[in-house]
Amino acid sequence: MAFLRAINTGNRRIKMADLRSVYTDLGYDDVASYIASGNVIFDSDDRPDIQQLEDAFEDRFGFDAEVFLRDALQVSTLLESIPWVDPEGVVEVSFLRASPDPEAARGLEATAVDPEMLVVLDTEVLFLREGKGVATTHKESTSMRILGMEMTRRGLATVRAIHDRFLTEVAEKTER
Repeated sequence: MAFLRAINTGNRRIKMADLRSVYTDLGYDDVASYIASGNVIFDSDDRPDIQQLEDAFEDRFGFDAEVFLRDALQVSTLLESIPWVDPEGVVEVSFLRASPDPEAARGLEATAVDPEMLVVLDTEVLFLREGKGVATTHKESTSMRILGMEMTRRGLATVRAIHDRFLTEVAEKTER
């Protein structure tokens, strides 16, 4: 699946049907989207080419969007790795393209202001913050600056919903 950065924010508005057609036109099967924030679920026998996906997107819509790929097993593993059980607050997941420098990761984790918490897990950053509507001291742009890399953030509820709706069966087949 692909998580696209900064979709349907500001002037970067697109219809999900048009986004799905980009993936269908590239030959991917079983293309679906989940909510209007750039989550595309699709089937592929081979690892998709990120540059091809980004180029096709820019050709279609006239602006760029970074793509962060995960397969069903990676999403399942992420969900099993959440360090908080029934947290008080909202958990957000930021997807990275690669593992950050360990020193930068420790530096990012140290910026969390109580009661917020930040944890870097390989190619994801988990952010526990107070409930919806409560201002946070930590912005995605701060994480990107500290880690020196792009990312895209989704709520844990969205990631779980995508997993439960689209990926559970695929992950179970992969584990067998």
